[in-house]
Amino acid sequence: MMGPIAAAESVVFKSFQVRGRATRAEYWWWGLIITLVLGGAIWLDYSRHFSTPDATPPLNPLEYASLVVATLTIPGNFCVTIRRLHDTGRSGFWYLITLVPFIGGLWFLILMLLPSERDDNIYGPTPNPTISYMGHGPATVRAKKDPMQAYAILDRLHDEPDPATIAARKEEIREYYRNRVLQSQTS
Repeated sequence: MMGPIAAAESVVFKSFQVRGRATRAEYWWWGLIITLVLGGAIWLDYSRHFSTPDATPPLNPLEYASLVVATLTIPGNFCVTIRRLHDTGRSGFWYLITLVPFIGGLWFLILMLLPSERDDNIYGPTPNPTISYMGHGPATVRAKKDPMQAYAILDRLHDEPDPATIAARKEEIREYYRNRVLQSQTS
């Protein structure tokens, strides 16, 4: 299981990467970290600019730490959400469900709570949360499938089938013809 530091590390280093998958732990740890950091930034803004009744708020948007934090984390938040949707086997376009009034947000929350697909899917292999991007932590790597095994069937394409295989294929075609073609003509 991925911890908070590994999750933050993963999201920061993959801030502009929508390909791949992100586990539930990565998504929710990142959400907790960002909530805490943003809460701290809002508290800092309040204490610096709004704590005294006669204080006038600055017009420069860079004076607000919360605005800076929120702006800097937009790419990471967006990309980890897309990768989380990929982890459940859904396209990133499911993010648009949040635009549906009333139930869109609830539906999106349910999608984020769904478990990961156990096997590899079209968006990539199952994430291995034990690998750290900075070289810290355990580095257990699962055995990868050999992609060259897919080419082994091409080797057998030019093999001549034996007479028994040819006879079995012909009988299979005759049976299919009797069941499908002749039956449809008599009906």
